[in-house]
Amino acid sequence: MTPPQVAAILALAAARDRRTVGEVDVRAWHEDIGDLDFDDARNAVSRHFRESTEYLMPVHVRRIATELRRQRRELEAEQERRKAIEAYAATAGPLTDRSAEIQEFVGKVRTGLPEGDREALMPRTVAWEREHRHHQRQAGAEPNPDYDASMGPVPEWCASKAPPAGAWWEDPAARERHAQTLLAEAGRLRRDHKPREAA
Repeated sequence: MTPPQVAAILALAAARDRRTVGEVDVRAWHEDIGDLDFDDARNAVSRHFRESTEYLMPVHVRRIATELRRQRRELEAEQERRKAIEAYAATAGPLTDRSAEIQEFVGKVRTGLPEGDREALMPRTVAWEREHRHHQRQAGAEPNPDYDASMGPVPEWCASKAPPAGAWWEDPAARERHAQTLLAEAGRLRRDHKPREAA
């Protein structure tokens, strides 16, 4: 930067923090930041007052201007790379138009690569597909042929394991009659059974 440009930078700083600027200040600052680009220095002053409350010094201008220059160069390099890729893509053509050597190399690479785990690469997609399959199977399922709609819910006494009052199995004589009926139906009732005499 030239001394008038450094004076302009100091004027921008003075407009914000009310500092006094003289010829000696311009010469001193020219020694410190004279090698910087004027636009970078001006943007550095603006950025400093937007992001910091510290009193502006040459080190602040140099640090921010260096960062701005680095960012600009990275952006320019990225744009150059993109232009080179676009230019190559415009003239390269499809894979079938390339030499047999390249096609052979691509084939070797393709056969040499292991099979990828689809669930590891796309876990959400695989999980959604699994849920979708389950839903489709359930939506298209045939009704249960053994289902009887007339059958009601389990009675409360069955669920609670407490028999109702007056149940037949609470009467010993009724239990005996029921057991004999079941044994007779099964053909296992012995009619010739005699009670054992007490010794």
